[in-house]
Amino acid sequence: MHAVIFTLLLFFITSPLLASEMRYPPGEEPLNLPANSSLMMPLPRSVHSLEDKKAETMPLYLSLIHEDKRNVWVPFQLAATSAQKGQTELAEHYLQLSAKRGLWYYYNLLENNAFNSLQQSETYRSILAEAKTRYQLYASPFEGKAQYSVPNGSPPATGWPTVIYLHPYGRAANITPKDRLLFAEAGVAYIELNGTQMLAENSFRWSIDSEESTHSAIQRTLQELTPKLKLNPHQVYLTARGQGALHAGNLMAKYPQFYAGALLITPQGKIPPASYSLAENKRIMIAYYGHQNFNGKALALHFTNLFSNQNLTKTASFNLREDTQGNWPLHFQQPLRWVMGKSADASPGA
Repeated sequence: MHAVIFTLLLFFITSPLLASEMRYPPGEEPLNLPANSSLMMPLPRSVHSLEDKKAETMPLYLSLIHEDKRNVWVPFQLAATSAQKGQTELAEHYLQLSAKRGLWYYYNLLENNAFNSLQQSETYRSILAEAKTRYQLYASPFEGKAQYSVPNGSPPATGWPTVIYLHPYGRAANITPKDRLLFAEAGVAYIELNGTQMLAENSFRWSIDSEESTHSAIQRTLQELTPKLKLNPHQVYLTARGQGALHAGNLMAKYPQFYAGALLITPQGKIPPASYSLAENKRIMIAYYGHQNFNGKALALHFTNLFSNQNLTKTASFNLREDTQGNWPLHFQQPLRWVMGKSADASPGA
């Protein structure tokens, strides 16, 4: 029961902190967490203020901090709440406790504006350095890590056509049995990559500075898996959503020699979209949701205009809501088949 309560409290309290404006080293301004991020959760409508809600949860946190003596997040959140209230000594006390328990969530500590008042504190700086060291040791094996699936049987003479998926902000590579069956039936190898920056367990993002580290992660993966899985290096297709789609669009524009086509679903993010394209004779599909705001739609249409002159490009606006259940491959099976030249219909499914 306490685990359930803690999970709910974690999503409830951390969401506004993670979504707010953060501090970050020059040139590394972070993205705002999109509403569909796995680190976010819609807040219920209430007449109570956020401060009232925090006050109500404090006794539960204080109880949990003693019941689970290995938990890192509870003292971290108590530290953030205390810092926001100007209780500097108490905030440092809870940060020290979180660090003692193994705090490694470097980006969450660095980018959380609740700790703005502690920026010059020796205690904060010391804990931040500790968290960075732990982060580098813990996160490096998972950043850019691939999951993959190939059909049964012998590959074509030229190797398996390959679909690479770049996830939205805050997600992780996760190939379900349904995905394996779907892509096996399509006769393609399927690869998902974790993002190149780790935020928390099973939560990653792509670089917020440029798409270069994303390209490097993809090429390292292909170099390793192409001979192992008998992949066709001339038939590598990018599929991507959200932040991943912005990176994929830039990669298609800058490095078209590596990618045969692309399916870009709701591109968004803060790295600059490519202003020129080297891509020619590629099939590129750009999809966005009808309920998206102007900026989201404008970014999708930017890529449409960018690729339309030299490539076969299609754009679709549709009413399907953002899928939080991982069913995107089923919804976009037809557009992906079009990108691969296997279908004349590029309409997203219901």
